[in-house]
Amino acid sequence: MSTQSAPPSEFVKALEDRLLEAAGDLSLLKEQLTQSQRLATIGTIAAVIAHEFNNILTPIISYSQYALQSAESEKPDAELIKKALSKSFAGATKAGRICTSMLGLARGESQTSTCLVQTIVDETLLVMARDPQKDGIALRVQVPPDLRVDADPVQLEQVLLNLLINARQAMTGKSGGSLTIKATAEDTEARICVSDTGSGIAEKNLPRIFDPFFTTKGTARRGEPRGTGLGLAICREIIEHHGGRIEVQSEVGRGTTFTVVLPRV
Repeated sequence: MSTQSAPPSEFVKALEDRLLEAAGDLSLLKEQLTQSQRLATIGTIAAVIAHEFNNILTPIISYSQYALQSAESEKPDAELIKKALSKSFAGATKAGRICTSMLGLARGESQTSTCLVQTIVDETLLVMARDPQKDGIALRVQVPPDLRVDADPVQLEQVLLNLLINARQAMTGKSGGSLTIKATAEDTEARICVSDTGSGIAEKNLPRIFDPFFTTKGTARRGEPRGTGLGLAICREIIEHHGGRIEVQSEVGRGTTFTVVLPRV
């Protein structure tokens, strides 16, 4: 009966050396791929920050103008100036926090904490550049006071701010409308719905609305920029980064509902 001879030790050592070399090359390729992805993400984040700042700078400019006009008048209103400067400072601080938050997201970092959904909604409504009621839009908020999620509060506010601005724009030009923010607790999930009675989204566009740079805002109201197509794409990225998902239901002429689903605490 024949026996198979063992391979020479030199051959085994050479094979081991080649395997180690291949493993090193693979590790280097993975590192280069990670760096390339990070650079691509940072490029996208730069555009997103510009998109977000359009929403934040508007009230900062308005409040600063109020303060300057009052200060230059014959009878400056100290209380008005103080309030305007406080609002401007809050907006600038928010902008700084967004920069830090979005760069953290690009690096895969997230400063999560246990957040009250009601607090997030309240703070987001304060950030909005214009009160919906001034456009004839009825605002309804239905959020349980004790509903909590693990999330980065700045990033979650960004998501809600985008959804609220989109909802308001969808009702622009109509004779009034209704904007509803409703949160519910279902088993292990928290569901936050933003519903409007606006123009709705065509069925053919629904599969694409979360694609980067896809926008249905071909025109914009006076004083507002044309849509960049980045808002919803970043909303989805942020929510998925938190282990959740974002859903949409819409009917042309009747309105749209976006639902953010996050794990409950």
